[in-house]
Amino acid sequence: MISSVIDWLVNLIEVIGYPGVAIAMFIESFFAPIPSEIILPFSGFVAFGGSLNIYIVIVVATVAAYLGTLPFYFIGRWGNEFVMEFLKKYGKYLFISQDDLQKGFDAFEKYGGGIVFFGRLIPIVRTVISFPAGVARMNFAQFSIYTLVGAGIWSSILASAGFFLGDRWDMVSVYVERYENVILILLLVVVAVYIGWNSRKVLRKSN
Repeated sequence: MISSVIDWLVNLIEVIGYPGVAIAMFIESFFAPIPSEIILPFSGFVAFGGSLNIYIVIVVATVAAYLGTLPFYFIGRWGNEFVMEFLKKYGKYLFISQDDLQKGFDAFEKYGGGIVFFGRLIPIVRTVISFPAGVARMNFAQFSIYTLVGAGIWSSILASAGFFLGDRWDMVSVYVERYENVILILLLVVVAVYIGWNSRKVLRKSN
């Protein structure tokens, strides 16, 4: 079933172009089984063929990914209990487990709002991170900026990779899967540096 949905979305991009990219990335933001590692490189490949403009593809993908995070953010604003009830009813349809949700809450508790930015680059976390952000009532403007920038970086990297690889666009998902742990470690280091830098700024102001 999932592979059929992915094939449908890929075909949609090829047939209707930018609206297809938007629909695919919107769904990808809250439906965990849809991999942006396939959607974005394929979109880049279509741009490579001349049907689409790669820069517009990146912008459309970024905005659509951001819009796809908003339902979970606003559900989170209703509180933790409401999120749990929502997950009990609809989690199985969205392929989001209790463990997946807990990963999002643990990451948010450990790294704070910054994980909304870096979470767009981490599988599973990017799907559920909007819940804890909403529960914590993270400032909406800050949430939006972090999400847009994170989604923009992710979209730029994967769509550009598909564009430059051309007919070999499908290799992108292979490399992402192969080096996923290395990518995660690098991201965690960046997050730690980010937190340390902000902590120093707070300490300087307090002094």
